[in-house]
Amino acid sequence: MQVACIKIQRNRKKRKEVDIMESAYRESSTETNHRDGARRRPGGRSTRIRTAVLQATMSMLRERGLEGLNVAEIAATIGIPESTIYRHWRSREELVVATALAHMDETIQLPDTGSLRSDIQIFLQDSASFLQSTEGQLFTRSMFATMNRTESQVRQEYWMSRFSHTGLLIQRAIERGEVAPETDPNVIMTALIGALYVRLLVLDAPLDAAFLRQLELMLLDGILQKRHL
Repeated sequence: MQVACIKIQRNRKKRKEVDIMESAYRESSTETNHRDGARRRPGGRSTRIRTAVLQATMSMLRERGLEGLNVAEIAATIGIPESTIYRHWRSREELVVATALAHMDETIQLPDTGSLRSDIQIFLQDSASFLQSTEGQLFTRSMFATMNRTESQVRQEYWMSRFSHTGLLIQRAIERGEVAPETDPNVIMTALIGALYVRLLVLDAPLDAAFLRQLELMLLDGILQKRHL
């Protein structure tokens, strides 16, 4: 009986010590989070503002189209000064391009199947589906309508950023040994994406299965190592 009482007392003591340690850890963590939050607040707020502006711009484009887009109203909707938007994007046109590209990157995910052929097939199908959808046409045409009015440097920055992002498909294939190491991913994706836009916007032709298949074969026959063909 006495031994049992001693064990109970020891267990209570250990539990109390654990409680004290957990309490101290929570207080330390809370204090650290407060300090870290204070340090991160400017960047975090900036990111939240950018996200809110892009979402509001997207909503307004859907409702009104490019002609009805009003930066002052976007700012009022979010509850920020209009000047804040222009600190992030130098013009209305730049904001439209940023919104369209951000939406495309969210909608068209980069596949990673372990095979470049499968990755390209999925990427082409997803891209074609989006670009030919009502929303895809709205954003694509809005983006290209404003491109001529944006600065050359801005256009280059946006497109190179997009090609670098999608170029991960080729970079992974290089790392797997499917594609020669000297292959430039940006050049390949420029040709691939450029073909989609030229057919859709310049030729006003559909991105049908036959076209996508020919594009896939042309690309892969040109860059895949022989053992992967």
